[in-house]
Amino acid sequence: MRLLIFLTSLLISHSLIAQISVGVKANNKQYLSYEPIHVTVTIANQTGNPLTLRNHAGNNWIEFVVRNQSGRVINKVKELSYKGTTIPTAERIKSSFVLNNSYDLAQPGNYSVYAVVRTPKQGHSEGSRSAATYFTVNRGVPSWRTKVGVPGVAGDEREYRILNYSGSGSPQIYVQVEDVKRGHILATYSMGGILAFRKALKATDRSNNLHVLFLTTPGLYCHTIVNISGKTTKRNYYKGIGSTHPVLLTHEDGGVSVINAAFFDPAKEMEEKEKFHKLSEMPEGFKQ
Repeated sequence: MRLLIFLTSLLISHSLIAQISVGVKANNKQYLSYEPIHVTVTIANQTGNPLTLRNHAGNNWIEFVVRNQSGRVINKVKELSYKGTTIPTAERIKSSFVLNNSYDLAQPGNYSVYAVVRTPKQGHSEGSRSAATYFTVNRGVPSWRTKVGVPGVAGDEREYRILNYSGSGSPQIYVQVEDVKRGHILATYSMGGILAFRKALKATDRSNNLHVLFLTTPGLYCHTIVNISGKTTKRNYYKGIGSTHPVLLTHEDGGVSVINAAFFDPAKEMEEKEKFHKLSEMPEGFKQ
């Protein structure tokens, strides 16, 4: 009788696993050290009923297994508990996760990751497993760096670094911010594509924010401001005036601004193009 119950339970478990399809994909194939590594998980519910996924009895409803290029499992440095979800019958969902919120993936190298999804009735050794996806972490080389103090906090320092990288295709300009006192990297991310034939300009203002001005497309410059926490607080676009090129100017009061430039509004530009397009489609002989 016990054997019959066990076999029945096993058949139900395998049947349920077959009816839950899980996929995982790294959003990029190449990352810089300390850059957020985003993966997208797709879960399809083919059980014939709404599927509720939630943490239960110490088991997380989703877990990732990360391995390095030698096949060694990367241990978690931080345990995270993800909010549960319900998937309607015959539907699928997509969710994004940041792997290095739980795993230390700063070391350069090749990595693989797969996801395991569990229902509340499944134990730690059970679940529906995805195929593995692969990505590479590269060490960034700073092309510029500077240290600044933290306003109002004696002894605290931040180091701003600019890194140029083209591992994912077109050249990108990255910013990295380190808490020097504690040795923690606070942020590493791309500010956008850069045309490298014109050097990016950098400056810090009276509040020790970092200003970066770089050519992102022919004739279009991006001005990005990053604060000491590593967050982008402002991003504006400019075009040169005549034959001049936009530059950063540090004022006597410590402020920083873009000069030799005209402000560019992408939304307004698109609106003007749409107006022009509509006019060009007017019937012949029509006059406004």
